Amino acid sequence: MRTWWHRLHRVARDDAGLTLAEILVAMLIFAMVSTGLAYSMIGTLNLTRESRVRVVAANLAAEEIDLARDTDDLFDLLNETRSVTINNDVFRVERRTQWVSDPAADFSCGSSAGGGTLRYKRVNVTVTWGGMRAGAQPVRSDTVLNPDDHINDPTKGTILVSVLRADGTGNPNVTITATPSTGSVVSPTDAQGCTYILRVDPGTYTIKAQRTGHVSDAQLSAPAQTVSVTPGTTASVGFQMDQAATFNSVLAPGAPAGTRVPSSGAMPVSVVSTYGNATPTPVAGGGTLTPRFSLHPFTSGYQPFAGSCLGSDPRNWPDVVEGATTFRAALPDAVAAEPGGTVTMNVPMGLVQVTGGGSGTYLRAESMTPIETEPPTPGCETTVSYAFGNVLPSSGGSSVVIALPYGTWRLLQGSSTSQSNVVQHNRITPVVLAPGTVPQRLTVTNVSGTGVVTVDPRMAVAP
Repeated sequence: MRTWWHRLHRVARDDAGLTLAEILVAMLIFAMVSTGLAYSMIGTLNLTRESRVRVVAANLAAEEIDLARDTDDLFDLLNETRSVTINNDVFRVERRTQWVSDPAADFSCGSSAGGGTLRYKRVNVTVTWGGMRAGAQPVRSDTVLNPDDHINDPTKGTILVSVLRADGTGNPNVTITATPSTGSVVSPTDAQGCTYILRVDPGTYTIKAQRTGHVSDAQLSAPAQTVSVTPGTTASVGFQMDQAATFNSVLAPGAPAGTRVPSSGAMPVSVVSTYGNATPTPVAGGGTLTPRFSLHPFTSGYQPFAGSCLGSDPRNWPDVVEGATTFRAALPDAVAAEPGGTVTMNVPMGLVQVTGGGSGTYLRAESMTPIETEPPTPGCETTVSYAFGNVLPSSGGSSVVIALPYGTWRLLQGSSTSQSNVVQHNRITPVVLAPGTVPQRLTVTNVSGTGVVTVDPRMAVAP
């Protein structure tokens, strides 16, 4: 049997040459060998580069630690991220710092729930670079710095103040004041939202936080907390503040033009968030259908309802079953805004038309307790009254539309000083809103000749 060498030798001596199949096989073998060599060379180059840049990254991390140790004032040593380009490689050097009582502990602004002595500053440095291999770990370097000078006096204490935004990040440039005075100037919060009041005499202090245009999670422009300081320990105070968002409320969306709301004090609007209920004061538009509120920008938003008593909150209305249909109440969908942003917030209410006539043109609505209605509905803890002012037409042929919160109400009319005459049920007509507009169940019932208006937030639940 002839070997491939004999065939190749024979071909070399004549003019026949290589066949097409032999050329293709030779090219395939060459490609496979070349690919293997190229892959090996690329792998070697990548490993070489990885080793080289990792050494550079380690040097950068060590340099950052040395710079931190050379800082004159550790209170000026804050979080920082910078980029460094070496041999066309871009490195990202990230420094994170934190005051701590114990090097192994991790507390916001160095504070601890049980109190402790503020004595160390922990520094964590992370270095990454462009083109890192998948799964490659960044270079890290950590240290704990012990200040040369004593931060805590054994006979005095320290107050650590932390101010966080709605998203949990630090809020800088917040003015912090202490009452009574601690005898030293208190710096505004730094980039981490922290500030420190050092060498404080033992005692009780009121710490207040304030920044223009910012509000707390309790909707306060200048929240305050009380803290006690004992010798040789650290007390902590935490605030949540962020730039206020504007919520343009629309009471009774879909209401006809001319609809009236209480004129004696703005209709209260309650807002429900993950932090509970609040009844903020409008910054504009009070006494109209479009009050405006400046609120803390919770990322989860707010669910509003008109009024502030138990009966006004849809969550206090129990399910009812009528025939085969279940009716259930729920808060509207949450509305959220970015810090400094503006959104529209619809606040559902009931609408009734009141025909003129009777004694007096001043109108007010008075809440009724559950015991006065059948079946019982949620009422208010105490009697709530909303004055609409001089709105009733004097003639029986004209009417006015008023907006009411969820609950059960009796309408009264009279003079400017006293409204005690009951508006009869035949002068009160529910205003039917467009389909899909809440409330779905608004009734006017006749109880011994008295017109009782029930604004019911419950709606039919799909089977």
